[in-house]
Amino acid sequence: MEENMNLTAERSLEIITEQIERSRRAVSKDTGQLLFVSGLCTMGMAVVVAIVNIIAGNNGFMPIGHLLWIILPLIIWLIMRRFNKDHAQAPVDIVGSLVGKTWWTFAVFTLGFFFLGNIWNFIMSRLCTPSEYVMNNIHISTYVILLMAMAVSIMGHILKKKWLVWFGIIGGLLIAIGDRADIIAWFLGRLCTFKTVGLWFYIKSCPTIFLFALFGLTLPGWILKREK
Repeated sequence: MEENMNLTAERSLEIITEQIERSRRAVSKDTGQLLFVSGLCTMGMAVVVAIVNIIAGNNGFMPIGHLLWIILPLIIWLIMRRFNKDHAQAPVDIVGSLVGKTWWTFAVFTLGFFFLGNIWNFIMSRLCTPSEYVMNNIHISTYVILLMAMAVSIMGHILKKKWLVWFGIIGGLLIAIGDRADIIAWFLGRLCTFKTVGLWFYIKSCPTIFLFALFGLTLPGWILKREK
């Protein structure tokens, strides 16, 4: 009798352990799906923004393509809503919650800074001379890169992926410094026409965002989706 009770208790413990592990894998895949979709959408938007800005620049317009970044969170939300509607959603665990809040915070800061920075630059362009504007304008892309790099690095800590932590730190610092110093523009100025340099300033944030979305969102999402 006692032996049967022990066997039953052991079997119950095995079942509970299996259920917890199954739930953990489901949560991991759901988090991976969110990262994967967000990464693909961000990469696609970076390409679209670059194309729109090149067309606008060639026709004498400002880089209006950057306004498309505003609708990116809505696009991701609509796609995930459609996905979750067709699939059973696992309960959100602490890891998934932290990852989601990290990128939600990044989105709020980025969109807020985008609006306020552009308003500031617009006012300065009307009040200052060209030389003064160069000194007083806000380089929005540099700060967005740093925010995105920090989000990637924090997510690496949450997911316990050291390569993601160091990618965010090293990549963010190098690219942000290079962006602020306009290193690529310096090389283009010696190899290409002035018009090409001007077009680069219209799209220079797009390749960086594409790169961070690929290694900071899409790849980690793909890894989580495939974890057994």
